[in-house]
Amino acid sequence: MDGIGGYEGWRWIFIIEGLLTVVVGLMSKWWIVDWPETATFLNDEERRLLIQKLIEDSGSARMDRLDKTAVKRVFFDWKIWCGTL
Repeated sequence: MDGIGGYEGWRWIFIIEGLLTVVVGLMSKWWIVDWPETATFLNDEERRLLIQKLIEDSGSARMDRLDKTAVKRVFFDWKIWCGTL
C-alpha cells in the first residue's frame, strides 16, 4: 500500500490498526454483557452462582453513585490494585 493516498506503507499499518480498534470498540457495546441477568450464554445454575458471588463480593457497596465513601472504597480495595498490576 506504499504510496496509496500519498501515505507511506508504515502509515497505513497505523491507520488500519486504528480503524480496526475503533470498529471493535463500537461493536463491543453490543458484545459485552452488562449483568448476569441479561447474559444469554449462562444457564440458570451458572447465573444463580454468579449473582451469589457478586452479592458476596460487593457487600454493602453500591454501584449506582459515586460519593466520598465510594471513592475511598475504590482507592483502598486490594482487588483493584492487583488488577492494575
